[in-house]
Amino acid sequence: MKITFLGTSGGILTATRSYPSILIDRTLLLDCGDGTTQRLMQLNALSSVNTICLSHLHGDHFMGITSLLWYYLCINRTVDLTIIGPSPIKESVAKLLELQNLPPDILLKLPFKLQFKELTKCNDVLEVNDVYKIKYAEMNHTVPSFAYRIEKNGVYVCYSGDTKPIQNLIELADKSNIFICESTFSDDQSEIAHQYGHCTPIDAAKMARDAGCEKLVLTHISPPFAKIVNQSIESLKDIFDKEILIAEDLMILETVRID
Repeated sequence: MKITFLGTSGGILTATRSYPSILIDRTLLLDCGDGTTQRLMQLNALSSVNTICLSHLHGDHFMGITSLLWYYLCINRTVDLTIIGPSPIKESVAKLLELQNLPPDILLKLPFKLQFKELTKCNDVLEVNDVYKIKYAEMNHTVPSFAYRIEKNGVYVCYSGDTKPIQNLIELADKSNIFICESTFSDDQSEIAHQYGHCTPIDAAKMARDAGCEKLVLTHISPPFAKIVNQSIESLKDIFDKEILIAEDLMILETVRID
């Protein structure tokens, strides 16, 4: 799998970090923050995306959907698109389009089939394009939120979305090749992090260790804590003694199955 981080900031933008979005190969998006359309354009990947998995419906994770759909309408896209995530996805997207003064029936006028799949049960496995198997689990955030585990050809990538530390995530990430975990706050802010349904780097390292992951990637880092989080990497290796990276916009990781 080829993993491209389109946006890696937590909460607010910076000059170099956009809102959360991760591109798997060239077809699957994990979250779709504002700015995702432009990032996809830079990578010449706009036409190939056919599935979007939303972790939750906070603005920084899904507001890019409306600009993406508008772009697809304008270019007369014909490839079908599926949007997966917590309820109420369809109503939320329709409301955003309405607030932008677009035609209220715009979702019916798209030149391609748009399908919404709302997650209501945990531990189901979704088959996507006969290529990916997607498992998901409910997280502990301030709104309904899901983490995703993507499998392709025996390679596993787990993405936390937004959550405080939770056993569900450890189980979902079990023996993942790459565990992408939010680290919104620094470790000295753990109390407020957990209060608002977020993790710190130590939380991520402990879950990666307990899940037996091969690699940990920290993302969704709030700009005020970015420097502190960067400085904490070496100390995290006392907890998780494998590779630890901090995601940056347009960073690319590739992983293959090694028998």
